[in-house]
Amino acid sequence: MANWNWLRPGMRIKRWVFLITFGLMIVFMGAMFLTLGVFMPDAQPFGMDTYGMAVVLLIPGTVAVFIGIYRLVRRIEKMLRRADDRRDLGEIVYQYNRLEHGPRFCCFGGGTGLSTLLSGIRDYSQRITAIVSVADDGGSSGRLRLDFDMLPPGDIRNCLVALSDTSPSMAQLLQYRFPEGEFAGHSFGNLFITVLAIVQNDFGSAVREMNKILAVRGQVLPATLDKISLVANHPDGSKTTGQQWIAKCGKEIESLELKPEPGDVSMDVLAAIRDADLITLGPGSLFTSVLPNLLDPKIVTAINASDAKVLFIVNTAGQVGETKDFAVSTHLKMLKKHAPDLKIDLVLINNRPPTEEQRVQMAEKGITPTEYDVDETLSMGVKTVLWDVVNTQNPIRHDPKKTAAAIMAILEDIQHGRL
Repeated sequence: MANWNWLRPGMRIKRWVFLITFGLMIVFMGAMFLTLGVFMPDAQPFGMDTYGMAVVLLIPGTVAVFIGIYRLVRRIEKMLRRADDRRDLGEIVYQYNRLEHGPRFCCFGGGTGLSTLLSGIRDYSQRITAIVSVADDGGSSGRLRLDFDMLPPGDIRNCLVALSDTSPSMAQLLQYRFPEGEFAGHSFGNLFITVLAIVQNDFGSAVREMNKILAVRGQVLPATLDKISLVANHPDGSKTTGQQWIAKCGKEIESLELKPEPGDVSMDVLAAIRDADLITLGPGSLFTSVLPNLLDPKIVTAINASDAKVLFIVNTAGQVGETKDFAVSTHLKMLKKHAPDLKIDLVLINNRPPTEEQRVQMAEKGITPTEYDVDETLSMGVKTVLWDVVNTQNPIRHDPKKTAAAIMAILEDIQHGRL
């Protein structure tokens, strides 16, 4: 019955379908008279020669067909297009087909870095799975986690918005943060996910529902549905528990662990890893966004079993409190230290340095660009790709479009055996 929904009252489609059908009938009759004129040139149906009769029928029939098709296309275009969308139907259909057959991405991370990446690659595919770390315990997410004994929604919200195919107004609404009052500091999106989780009595179901509500290009999944905490071990033997405190403690991080150890990995996450054309790690905070996902050996095993290449996207600059003076090889060593068996095939490195003015401003904040130590990096058995992926206005961030273009070029090289 679903196929007949187009003919329900109020759709304003039937009239044009009927006009096209009527026009085709008239054209068919005109063609019959034209054929009759070829074989019986002396015939005069209705007191008019067959060719004249054919013209009388073919012209209005053809006009009716063209008007019907034009109005039907415009009606469907209006139904499929949002009010703020200026694309015509041809562009909508072309983009849909292109995205539907785009590469399968499986992207690990959290925080701002992952959502930045997603907002770029969404222009090339809708077969994207973002697997988001759920170790966050700061800000609005941390308060909701504590108050409602739930997983933190903040990083998941950012990724949902990045892949959302709804109107910009909806994205603005979800990212709105209350400046004062009882909800001060909370974003509306976090509260929305929290209410859904309470109503459905399941955080995973709430995230799946948000994927539908926001018409996400692909899917956003929590890395685990277990309530975990991130623990950092320091060289002096002390420990720091909690993502926000690890980033603020100012101590060197020797190693990380998850408490408690996560349970089984969801089938959706395993399927996304298995079916991926490319698996990406980062960009984002190495210790508090990228590594937490890789502390689960079951996820590492699944990544290693996948046929997809694994691409590590190195941050453009060090991060105070985490990777202040890290070179590219230092990042890789930390990945190998925490996930010794993890395969890393490719490393994407920014090759556009900041301007002198930007370098001075960064230095004032204790930030330095990530150094590409060539010999040390290559000795670790990875292939490196140098590309301008930096946000020229904010050199500590990646540019979504540049990064996506680099990734698509990498995929093309992989497909042609160049990488």
